[in-house]
Formats: sequence, C-alpha cells, structure tokens
Amino acid sequence: MTSAFSTTLPVARSAGAPVAGESAAGGPDLGEPAAGDPAAGDAAAVERCARQIAAAVDAVLAELDGLRAAAAGCWARAAAEGRRPAAAELAVVHGVVSELLARPGSRWFGCGTVVAPGALADADLHVEWWYRGARGAGERRLRLALDPADAEFYDYRVLPWFARPRDEGRAAVAGPQVDLLCADRYVLCCARPVVVPSAGFVGVVAGDVPLAALERLLVPPLRALSGDAALLDGEGRVLAATTPALPVGSLARGLLADPAAGRAGVPSAAVDWAVVRG
Repeated sequence: MTSAFSTTLPVARSAGAPVAGESAAGGPDLGEPAAGDPAAGDAAAVERCARQIAAAVDAVLAELDGLRAAAAGCWARAAAEGRRPAAAELAVVHGVVSELLARPGSRWFGCGTVVAPGALADADLHVEWWYRGARGAGERRLRLALDPADAEFYDYRVLPWFARPRDEGRAAVAGPQVDLLCADRYVLCCARPVVVPSAGFVGVVAGDVPLAALERLLVPPLRALSGDAALLDGEGRVLAATTPALPVGSLARGLLADPAAGRAGVPSAAVDWAVVRG
C-alpha cells in the first residue's frame, strides 16, 4: 500500500536523528481480528501497539514511586508536629534520586522534587534536583534562579510538567523538548503529583529521560506494524518512528488528520500521544 507518510504532507523538520530500537515492551493482547477482514486486522494491530506504549509509559512513571513516597514523608512528618517542613528537610530525597540515577540501565538523566508555592515554611519556590555529570563526573546539584526579580527567573509553575499534575491531579509526560539546563538533548519530563492528606498538593516529583533512552520501549511496538509507523504527541511532534523521513522532534501534524493513516490514541492518562501507521 502507499504510505500516508509519503503522500500527505511535507514534514517540517528540526534537529534530531532517526531512531532505532532493541527489545519490545509488554502489553495486553487485543485478540485476533475476524478472518478475512484485513482492515480490522490493521486497526487491531495499531490499537495493540498503542496499548503496549501506554504500558511502557506507565512503567517508567512507576519508577518515581519511591521518590514520591520520600517527598510526601517530609510533609507528613512536619504535619504531625503542626508545621510545614523547611527546605533543608527535603534533602532526604537525595538518596532516592541517587539510586534512580545509578541503577544499572537507568533511563533517568536527572530527578528531584519541585515544590508548590507556599508548601514550605522558609521558601516560596524550591527545587531539589540532581543530574548526571558529563563523562562520568558523578551527580551534580541543579541550581536555578527562583527569585521572580531575577532576570533569569525560572518559573516552573507555568510549565506543563508542573501545571498539569497540579491542575489535573495526575501524572504528566511533557516534551519532547531540548533540555538546555542539563542535557542539551531531546528529553521527556515525567512528573507525578505529591499530595498529602494534611497539606493537599505540595509539588511534584519528576525526572528527565532522554528520548533516545526510551527508544527500546517505544520503537519495537511500532516496528511490529506493517508499513511505516510513528508515535506523535498532541502537537504532531515526532517522538519515535520507523522511517528516517520522520526524525525525532520534527513536526508531522498532517498525519493526525490524514484519513489514509491508521491511528490510535495511547491509553495512558499521562500523555496525549497517538500511534499513526502509514
């Protein structure tokens, strides 16, 4: 069949590289289509691929559970004493971050806790974040300008990975974006809300994952489809693809509306992604 990728829309390209995969992520089996119905078979395959990708996304987010528990414990202990924690008390999460970064095969480039305004006793805005140093230099603490009067003020309150967990009470995966602060590469920021019964929403735990590190999870389900296939975010930006015609980070919005392309939304509440098959 003619690929929708080659007939529908010129792709606006940005910096990136073709992706390559390794082992497939697990996912639920949607069953076999009715015999003699190739269209149903194609649709079922795309749905199956989308569910496998959702399972991979949710598994990555679950790796932040220990970090979220450590952060929530700071507020729970302080609340038991009738107070809010001080910023210094959040240093307890460093051990969990170190374990995440050092774990064999870890996908995480940087992790930490980002605090909601007013949740601490002695700081309105606060970030406890560490990332991998270059060339095996070990961990580095991320330093940000968090004073609104500073010309380089980093207002994380308006960024999707913070705002969506705050406003919607659910995990969020934001990007791809070029992380100029730490990695100078395409990353996804994965975040989960931290909610404490005695204090409500107190911030998020989050981590940056280079998009290239997720290829072994995202690409194999796409390769199982016939023809070219791609994973797009809600803006039509390419997260992964089986064709070099769609480099990571490029825009392919027309594929989301192309009636010739098979499509399925990725059924994870953390993302607004879609699998598209040409």
